[in-house]
Amino acid sequence: MELYRGVNSGNKTLPERYYSDGLLTKQHNSGDDPEPHKKYGWLATITNHIHFTNPQERFIYDTTQFLSFSSNRDIALSFIGGATNRRFEPAMRSNAEAFLFTANFADGQLEKVGKGVYTFSYSCNYGRCTSDAAFVSPIGGLVRCNICNHLKGYLHKAVLINAEQFLFDLQSDYPEEYQKALWDKEWLIMPADPMVDLSGKGFQSRLFIADFWSVEFFKYLN
Repeated sequence: MELYRGVNSGNKTLPERYYSDGLLTKQHNSGDDPEPHKKYGWLATITNHIHFTNPQERFIYDTTQFLSFSSNRDIALSFIGGATNRRFEPAMRSNAEAFLFTANFADGQLEKVGKGVYTFSYSCNYGRCTSDAAFVSPIGGLVRCNICNHLKGYLHKAVLINAEQFLFDLQSDYPEEYQKALWDKEWLIMPADPMVDLSGKGFQSRLFIADFWSVEFFKYLN
């Protein structure tokens, strides 16, 4: 299964920093509670990520711990065009203004833990920072995983939610959220690695650099 995320440079998730920081969520440096799923409840964090109607819901959206993906590549690409349908074309990494991230999951890699909810374990690969042209940078040799640097062989964790499946039985209560999830063929991915600081709470706000995801580059024509 492949999932796609189209996003432009300058987005709050800082996609242009993928080669050193991995894929960041908006929870990164948000200043909000480090455990929003406990503060607001899982259902609120999921539904407000998909759709919001008031300032508090907008705040949850703006500090979300989830990254949106789509199971449809064309839909993900449409998010690069945005509301004004800006035209774009493939680009070199050096002049990229937008990015398409593809996450690939082999059969059996996702463990179902609830309706539409899965867990995923993976190994990071920071060797890409010195060997993969899409990741190499002047600081590539200095980039390290802040967990595996101390715990060799650690398997990173993520939670995946098929939003349409998750909301199917709740659509009478969340009709707009369900419809948007259906239209966008939306999946949510939440990093689920613990903070390395012993006093830290919640999860880290990144998908680490790993072999299961890749990147393509695009630039705007208007």
